[in-house]
Amino acid sequence: MNVVESKGIRHLVVRAESGEELPRALAQALDEASARAGRLSGTGVLDSVELASVDADGARVTRRIDTPVMAVSITGNIAQDGAAVSVRLYATLVQESPFGLQTVAGEILSARALSLEVFATALDDVALVRQGDDRSFAAAASSQAQPQAQPQPQPQAPSPPPARAAAPAPRITHPEPPRAPAPFPAAAPAAPAELPSAPTPLARPMQHRDDVEVYPETGDLVSHFHFGECEVMSSDGERIRLRQEKDGRVREVALGMLKIEAPTTDPATGKRHFRLSRKH
Repeated sequence: MNVVESKGIRHLVVRAESGEELPRALAQALDEASARAGRLSGTGVLDSVELASVDADGARVTRRIDTPVMAVSITGNIAQDGAAVSVRLYATLVQESPFGLQTVAGEILSARALSLEVFATALDDVALVRQGDDRSFAAAASSQAQPQAQPQPQPQAPSPPPARAAAPAPRITHPEPPRAPAPFPAAAPAAPAELPSAPTPLARPMQHRDDVEVYPETGDLVSHFHFGECEVMSSDGERIRLRQEKDGRVREVALGMLKIEAPTTDPATGKRHFRLSRKH
């Protein structure tokens, strides 16, 4: 038994577009979201599917279904197979036939999605390494949990607190100018001169807040770190839909996972142009 506790957990929702291949497209989407270890669950409809199972003698058996079937339950896991992200999916499928409702189950070797939603629980502080099992066929490969090497440097982080403690110092200096109005009772002529000086330090924080709240809107242009040059189709403040200029494909990403730089103006179109990089 190998037990490793994970405390770095993220929850992701992946919606497969019609015609996308499983599990390849799902593994690519999880890799782009930096989810390299975790568990999967989902439901939906598959246009076609190839399943692997075992017979009574333990031999591998494959079955292919080329008609739409409903996936009432899909489970699986995310692990690393060398440098690549590997996904294992196991499904329980049902289909109405002339003889009644038929049920099949097994590991998904390949499938084409028709309408599918997958919920992923990513374990960011644990590494799951895919290892083969010689006593069973390849579909029964196991995952071995190992602690990530990356969290080890984190205990050395006590050094940053002095820098963070120094950061509040300038914040304390900003409120001090408003306290200067104490001379008002002493010299009435000086009061008008100090009143306009008080708003100036308060206006600077407001400018910083405006900069933080500038997000790409419909019609803006962006340069995505993975998808390249894109045009914003829509945005609800949490997720943004992008259309790639090179092939017209529509991508949907979470704004919380992106670092958004201040916009510039595109000289050719006059539109705002943002640079989107991965948030570390």
